[in-house]
Amino acid sequence: MKKTSFWRLLGLMGAVLLLLTACGKQGTATKSSSSAPVKITYWHRMTGTYDKSLNKLITKFNQSQKKYKIVATSQGSYNALQQKIMAAGKSKTLPTMAQSPYTNIGDYVKNKLLLPFDPEMLNGADKLSNADLKDIYPSFLSAGKYEGKYYGLPFSVSTSVLFYNKKLMSQYNISIPKTWADFAADQEKLKGTDVNAIELDQSYDVALEGMAYGAGSQLITPKLKANLNAPKTLAAVNQILDLRKSGALKTAGEDQYFSVPFANGKAVFGIGSSATVPVLIQQAPKDLDWGTAVIPTYEGKRSNPLNGNYNVLFKGASKAQQAGAWAFQKFLLKSENASQWAMDSGYVPVTKTASNSTTFKNYLQKNDKYKAAVSAVSQSFASTVFTGYTDYRNDLMSTVDSTLTKNVSGETAFNNLQKQTETILKENTQFSSQVQR
Repeated sequence: MKKTSFWRLLGLMGAVLLLLTACGKQGTATKSSSSAPVKITYWHRMTGTYDKSLNKLITKFNQSQKKYKIVATSQGSYNALQQKIMAAGKSKTLPTMAQSPYTNIGDYVKNKLLLPFDPEMLNGADKLSNADLKDIYPSFLSAGKYEGKYYGLPFSVSTSVLFYNKKLMSQYNISIPKTWADFAADQEKLKGTDVNAIELDQSYDVALEGMAYGAGSQLITPKLKANLNAPKTLAAVNQILDLRKSGALKTAGEDQYFSVPFANGKAVFGIGSSATVPVLIQQAPKDLDWGTAVIPTYEGKRSNPLNGNYNVLFKGASKAQQAGAWAFQKFLLKSENASQWAMDSGYVPVTKTASNSTTFKNYLQKNDKYKAAVSAVSQSFASTVFTGYTDYRNDLMSTVDSTLTKNVSGETAFNNLQKQTETILKENTQFSSQVQR
């Protein structure tokens, strides 16, 4: 009897011990699972050295705290990224956040893809102070605001700058142009050579937008009025086409970017994104002696449309992921990180504090090719964001191409674009009215 009870007691103790052990393991697993960092998936378009520089920042963020983990994937190009985002929106497989041109925001909102940063940025425990908001360059901050909400926040923002070949300038006695009209005079000094005064990227749309804005004819106003065939816009179009006809101006064609013929000594000047600076530093011939300056004035003004990409936040992100996406974005806005990214990428710092930091100023002293890009910030402006912008831009690019490859007159081409755009804007107004209801 006592012997039987002993063995039963021993068996019972063993069972209890096994149960406690199992519970202990289960408790450990649960604790481990709950302490795992929240995964923030991030799609971007950076490649090569840009990708390496971005990953350096991401690693720094991930190591700076244990609550969130950014997992980034490069999609290779803006077009590939855009297509991937739209496909993922349909299949409900969107990442937590992604890079995007700010001009895409209107179409993303129409397709119900985005969440605004406002809850965390303006009202949360980790919100930006008024001083923080004022520290972001005004044109940069306003570019990501749509229908009263911040759907995009600046990260990789570029300005347009004038690139110049010092050797060719000296050889042909050419000075830095003060106005767009100066390019015609420069070409007179280049007659009989295979060198042209100014090279642009494959399209002249960015240059045109800056010129028209400076002349007081913003292509699409904030009140959604199209000025694509306004007299001042057509005057800017004709100035570009006249320069091209005279041989003073060329567009890159199959090369896509001005940097290719410029690096090969086929142009005295080039106008393009400040993000081209590190590309030329790495890829141009070592004997190419070049520099940068602010772009020439048009109608007495120097206006610079913003380019680059912003960070956006997608619907479907949990509250924890939204908080993590904001934590990462706020990390990128810190002076040391914003200046580091600018130094690594050629994009401009997105905050005044970063631009004025000792680190960045010392960098500019040693790398003066980046100075013009920062100087251009004060002349920068954001394109108007609206639903249908993607369709408008496709039409704009086709319009520009028709004047370059089909010899369609500027007036005919941009009259047609005006009609196409008015239709797009009308549809956009109807959509906005439905949303407000």
